[in-house]
Amino acid sequence: MFTATQTTTTRPTLSLNSTGEDVKYLQTVLNGTVADNSLVVDGIFGNLTKAAVIAFQKRYGLTADGIVGPKTWGLIDTGKIARTTISLGSRGEGVEYLQRRLNGIRAASLVVDGIFGPATQEAVKNFQKSSGLTVDGIVGPKTWEQLELIDV
Repeated sequence: MFTATQTTTTRPTLSLNSTGEDVKYLQTVLNGTVADNSLVVDGIFGNLTKAAVIAFQKRYGLTADGIVGPKTWGLIDTGKIARTTISLGSRGEGVEYLQRRLNGIRAASLVVDGIFGPATQEAVKNFQKSSGLTVDGIVGPKTWEQLELIDV
């Protein structure tokens, strides 16, 4: 499960019909977390962006109102999401997120199904090796930290 760390931000509150560079950044983040690259990064906060914001907020235990205010920005901007350790046999949203990150970072061509199988384990090991981490196929705090450092 994921837990959010609250922070403050200077970013503007975004909601339906907002536009601009902050919306583009938000859409990029949403594509990498909950939207599976389905959002057009156009800087226009439409209904699809709102739906993705709600999914993001639900995933991270925030009030799911579709409005990107200080709590949602705080989570996005700091990346301070406490993640559980996952490994071969794990299932769920954390695995789906991992698979999307690995696909974006390493073009791993993983099926995003939320099942940590042998292909996901091999992709994790490849990532760990290229990042100078202990190569064990287990995604713990150090591997999560390295995964979050890379923009996709």
